[in-house]
Amino acid sequence: MSNNQTKQKTVKASKLYGDYLVMLVAPIALSVIFYGTRALAVIAVSVLSAVLSDLIFSAFLRKNFLLKDLSNVFIGAAIALMMPAGISLYVPAVASVFAVITAKIPFGGSLRAPFVPAAAGFAFATVCFKEQIFDYSYNSADKLLGNHSLGSLLTQGNAVYLDTINTFDILSGNVAGPMGTGCGLLMLACLVFLAFRRKEALFATAGFIAACVLYAAVFPRINANAFTSVVLELSAGSLLFAAVFLITDYAALPEKRLTRFVYGAVGGVFCMLMRTVGTYEETVCFAVLLANGFSPVIDSVVKKLPSAVKAVPFKRKEAEK
Repeated sequence: MSNNQTKQKTVKASKLYGDYLVMLVAPIALSVIFYGTRALAVIAVSVLSAVLSDLIFSAFLRKNFLLKDLSNVFIGAAIALMMPAGISLYVPAVASVFAVITAKIPFGGSLRAPFVPAAAGFAFATVCFKEQIFDYSYNSADKLLGNHSLGSLLTQGNAVYLDTINTFDILSGNVAGPMGTGCGLLMLACLVFLAFRRKEALFATAGFIAACVLYAAVFPRINANAFTSVVLELSAGSLLFAAVFLITDYAALPEKRLTRFVYGAVGGVFCMLMRTVGTYEETVCFAVLLANGFSPVIDSVVKKLPSAVKAVPFKRKEAEK
């Protein structure tokens, strides 16, 4: 029996994704505050597309459809929150359908999927609808930087001078960007909730954020000090959202604490590398998928470390008289 199958027997999907959906309530509420009913429309279409696609394909494949596991609701909501509010409604619909039929159903469910379905769906939409995915012009006139997102500024090598007002705007999500992922303060609250409900998953989050912080401080994309670089990189796009909701996905998560930290760190390095040399403004979902693919390798290598260390011959040097 595989590790994923063992996990599926010990974890209830409804409880797992129920916790995620509880954490998503605040980002959804904030997106409605910023963008009104348009945000609700994007979320509703995305969630409905995920649910219906699972229902239809499960019937076609003669598999049981379980709405109560809540995974489809989470997939649709997560994909929607990573998109701009003004996006055409067919884009989140296509992304959610792709996530369900390619990254969930073929593997027997979300708890068996080797890749995070929400990350797969958003990555697919990024490739197919690049112009819309990074168009943040909808209702952004009153936001810091107007239509320009932090991600686009960093891509161009531009920075924002951090004073008290600017820093609060950035941390509260009052900048143009994905409609539900930009508020660092909310992501921090979600981490606190995760610490009570799934504290073991935080090792992956810690590795992911630590790698991003270290990379941003040592290799800044902008002409600014390390602190400014770190704050802007963490606040741009969906990085913190992915650290909380995607890199902690149960199916792809390794079992050991150290392995989870390394797994998260690998994802963080991929994210920052692709932000630096890639062509997309936001690359975090691609990074999560790459980390998913490397997860078995990381698990195997870390497990072999103790025996490898023991096999290394150490010679005690005699002290010179």
